This record gives sequence, C-alpha cells and structure tokens, in this order.
Amino acid sequence: MKTICLILALIGSTLHAANAALDLSKQKLGKAPKGFTAKVAGEGKAGKAVVREGQIPAIIGGDKIKGRLLEVTGGGKNANHYTLIMLDALAPNDFSGSVRFRIIGGNIMPVAGIAFRAQDEKNYYLLAIKPADTRLYWSVFEKGEAVKGRRDNAILPAPGGWHDLKFSAKGNALKWSLNGRNQFITYDPEKVPDFRKGKIALWVRADTRAEFANFELLNPAEILAKRHAEVLRRVARTDPRVLSLQLVARTAPVKALKIIGSLNAAEVGQPAHADCAKVMDQNKNFHGRKKDVAVVTLPLRDKNGKIIGAVRMRLRSPVGTEKRRDITRATVLTKQIQRSFPDSKSLFQ
Repeated sequence: MKTICLILALIGSTLHAANAALDLSKQKLGKAPKGFTAKVAGEGKAGKAVVREGQIPAIIGGDKIKGRLLEVTGGGKNANHYTLIMLDALAPNDFSGSVRFRIIGGNIMPVAGIAFRAQDEKNYYLLAIKPADTRLYWSVFEKGEAVKGRRDNAILPAPGGWHDLKFSAKGNALKWSLNGRNQFITYDPEKVPDFRKGKIALWVRADTRAEFANFELLNPAEILAKRHAEVLRRVARTDPRVLSLQLVARTAPVKALKIIGSLNAAEVGQPAHADCAKVMDQNKNFHGRKKDVAVVTLPLRDKNGKIIGAVRMRLRSPVGTEKRRDITRATVLTKQIQRSFPDSKSLFQ
C-alpha cells in the first residue's frame, strides 16, 4: 500500500517539466523547442529541432488535422552520426509513451526513432524505423555503438508515412506497438547493458529529416489515471445523461479517500467528497439534487460483493424525477464500471 500511496503522490509532480515541453501549443513556431537540448554522438555537430505546423493524420479515421510538430534534422553526412533532441526533464524509471513520426528527407541513411533510458548521448535504448527496408530496430547503444538488439524486417504500412509508435518500460521488460503490431522483449540484465532510468530523446541518423507529433510521456500514476479515465469514458458514452463520473478508493486502510479516476483529469488525486466515505463505511446509497442535476454516490463492489471503492456521478435529471429512478440509472452505470475492477488490487494496477 505504501507503494500505491507513493505512485498517487507522483501525480502532477514528476513530469511537470516534461509535460510543459511536450505541449507544443506553448512553444514558439519556427524556434527550437524549450525544454529540449540537442546532443550528438559520432561524427559531426548536433542537428537541430524546430517547432512547425503541419497536417497530421487523425488517430481515428483518415482525415488530417492541422497541428504542431517537431521537425528534427540530423547534423552530419556520415552514417555514424546520431542526433538526439533530448528532453531535459528526467523520465520516470518506469513509464509509458507514444509518438507519431515520419521521415521526410535524408540522403545518407534515413532512420529515425526514440531513444529512452538515456544515460547520455552515447548510452541508451533505441526504437528506430528504417522505412526503406520496412525495418524496426530495438538497439542498445553503449559508448556510442550499437552493441545489442533485435529487428523486425516486415513492419506494417504507415499511412502517409506516419508511423504510430507506443512504447513502455517496466524493470527489464520493454514493450512497443508499431502501427498496431505489438511486440516486447525481456532482456537479461547479465548480458545487456542494464539501464533502469534515464532521459528520453527524439533520434535521427546522419542527415535524416523527420517530423514528430503527438509525443506523450506518462509516469505510473498517470498511466493508472488514464486507464481509469478510459473505463469511465466508455461507460459514460452509454448514457447521455452523465455529466460527471468519479472513481474513488482508499490507497491504504487508514488513508482518506482519493479520486483515482475521473472524466475530468484535473480531479484525479483530489480528496473525495464526504459522501463517498459514508457510502463505503455504511454501505448506503446517497442521493442529492441541485435543480435539474442529480448527484448519486454508490458503493463499488468486487466480484465477491465486498466494497472496494465508490462511484460518484452527476446526472441530468429534470426537477420532479423520482429519486428511485436516478439511483436505478446510477446502479446500471456502476455495475458496468465494476466489470473492469474484479478486486481491490485491480484498482491500482
């Protein structure tokens, strides 16, 4: 439980600097992005990164959306040149990340990707794409040289050249998904340089030019909050009357209740309403009303019927609607949420 408390305490603190840098809407167009530093390994000088606007394919559907991106250009014409646009903020030891990128130029060896758990510009892990060979590499760089790794020689097509990369690191287990294909590796720390923490960087080889967009980096607490939000959004879509939805639990037996999931990300980590404690401790339903909005708080039960948390929601409900009807609607939604959390442990994993 102490671990869980520590994870929740990290929300809103660990990655403030990183998240600010990744929010390109706050960066100046045509300028190098703040919060990043250009590094170089091998021959030549470090390349550069510039904040641009461009047409980025939508994550769902084939439309393109105007948005901001980072254009990275390598600084050398030698195949042994590597430019790393490194995020200044230290990444969490364990994390989940995602990015979309495409190669738009380069004559020597057009290759681009993400370096992570970087000790410096010469020692890191790398996930990189070489489109000309439809190839993905996972490589371990030590002292500027690729010393270990594996490759996929038949990566899936990338619409418009935009590759969709999701990746995570937990201990010595690394996972990634490229254009929808999931892969993973659990490396042997006795045989592979064992980097358990470090920085993250946009990476290009030689004179490669590449565009990177939708870069996201999450710590364990943020990963958990995102998962909870996905469950709540899925449930909320089943009933247009839902105005707000919160998932509440105790991180330890003697701790106060916290909001661990919400449709409003800003609420996560905040103290729960007093009704939530009453619901859990007294095994009761609570109903309130403010004009045409009903507020209902119900217990969240595990697969054996034990109370493990609470669900608090606001519902559109015209004045005069019977309390019983509001609670019935809320019960249906709560049961849908319960399917994703069969026990208390599942709330924090």
